[in-house]
Amino acid sequence: MWGKSDRMIVLGIEGTAHTVGVGIVSENCILANISKMYKPPQGGIHPREAANHHAKYLPELLKKAMEEAGVRPENIDGISFSQGPGLGPCLRTVATAARILSMKLKVPIIGVNHCIAHLEIGRFTTGAEDPVMLYVSGGNTQVISYTSGRYRVFGETLDIGIGNMLDKLGREMNLPFPGGPKIENLAKMGEKYISLPYSVKGMDVSFSGLFTAAKNLMGKEKIEDIAYSVQETAFAMLTEVTERALTHLRKDEVLLAGGVARNKRLRNMLSIMCEERGARLYVPPPELCVDNGAMIAYLGLLFLKHGIKMKIKDTEVIQKFRTDQVDIPWKPEKHVKYYEKAPGAEAIIKDEEFFGRETVVKERVSKKYRIKEIDVKLRKERTRKEARLLHELKAVGVKTPIIYDLDDFKITMQKINGNTLVDVLNNMDDKRIAQILRKVAIIAAKMHKNKFAHGDFTTGNMIYLNGEIYLIDLSMGEKTENVENFAVDIHMFDESLQSAHWPKYHLISEFYDEYRSIMGEEILNRVEEIRGRRRYV
Repeated sequence: MWGKSDRMIVLGIEGTAHTVGVGIVSENCILANISKMYKPPQGGIHPREAANHHAKYLPELLKKAMEEAGVRPENIDGISFSQGPGLGPCLRTVATAARILSMKLKVPIIGVNHCIAHLEIGRFTTGAEDPVMLYVSGGNTQVISYTSGRYRVFGETLDIGIGNMLDKLGREMNLPFPGGPKIENLAKMGEKYISLPYSVKGMDVSFSGLFTAAKNLMGKEKIEDIAYSVQETAFAMLTEVTERALTHLRKDEVLLAGGVARNKRLRNMLSIMCEERGARLYVPPPELCVDNGAMIAYLGLLFLKHGIKMKIKDTEVIQKFRTDQVDIPWKPEKHVKYYEKAPGAEAIIKDEEFFGRETVVKERVSKKYRIKEIDVKLRKERTRKEARLLHELKAVGVKTPIIYDLDDFKITMQKINGNTLVDVLNNMDDKRIAQILRKVAIIAAKMHKNKFAHGDFTTGNMIYLNGEIYLIDLSMGEKTENVENFAVDIHMFDESLQSAHWPKYHLISEFYDEYRSIMGEEILNRVEEIRGRRRYV
């Protein structure tokens, strides 16, 4: 138990994927948390078989949870269930059980978002106030945090979740399900790092290329070295995007959640990153990192306390239940040590002079959470790429700082005495914002028409000065013919506006109208395709 029991008692049922769980909580106490995991005999999870598993064990779990909590059915004040996101058959099984209990006990019912439940149970049990949450599990890889009345997704996987990737790799290695813990053990015996695709775009990640490359190494390299290399690459990517979110949001707390949160190497990387930034890492107890009923019960309790409940007809499951669809009636307290100017995620910026010119020096510093092989390679590649692209974009009419000097990890460039759009946009009136969004669209069109992709096209990488916009930080950029990369730029800008400038997001049409007038529909159609396949689950 955590804390002292209070009067309101809520029962929650989790069933989004392989685990069915029942939790019972009061306002200040977890009274019971019982679960049962479905383990397929071979291959991945079969949704119908998992749902049958949940239906079989749910009555037993309900009984055990009541006994552990020391409560009777008449003591329950509300029923909560995982409404989504997740596997349809599994969600429908627990939703049906929740409806029956609600009607039988004559108590209110509330369906809740599984991802937000992870975040709130983490805040409840660790004392984190307003964190950036790295949510890593089988179907989920997201960077989530609160802003403007909702929990918003600041970054996520563009293809498969980290846990799913590890499980698939485990099957290629003939390891039993779940594969993640077995790969963690193999990685401890790895001795050689094998270079693998490192795919980070802004605060988003991609694991499909990493999986394919690792799969192709089977039979050619020791599986211990493959496991080691996969972990070092994938977890460095996750730590990097988490640090970028901390910088973007100027927060100093990280909450780690999801089944992969139990991995000690991932925890170690995040701990090192947080220590270097003066931030704090919070991790719930292991039984609350994985899918569980207590988190569903606790989130349901929060909603019921704030007077929010559902009619039975509103309890239909939502397989693709986006985190940012949910209005949050409570507001996490802003931490007293919020950064006025957050430390950079990737580099140290210093004001200097270069032969009488006012300059800034951007130095990519070593990240101790990354092994040397990854760290040195990334810093060199990104420094050279950024300098080259900043220079080349000038030729197509995009304003960028002038480059004066360059070495392996350091760029000396012109100082633009303005402010980033992330700092000033929310303080402007709608007319000025509309003008700026059209200017940003023109910049994007110039880049894309000339085959440049930025790779981190957000309001944090645009400097506003005297009505002009200067583009900075091209370290993730590339010269490319790939329409997908251009579409990712557009979607990334949309997300940055939605997450960091939600009160002004209604003006996004200004950006799209201008971009469409120059570039047509092809890239925007690909943006819609990306949205359709991205995992808000």
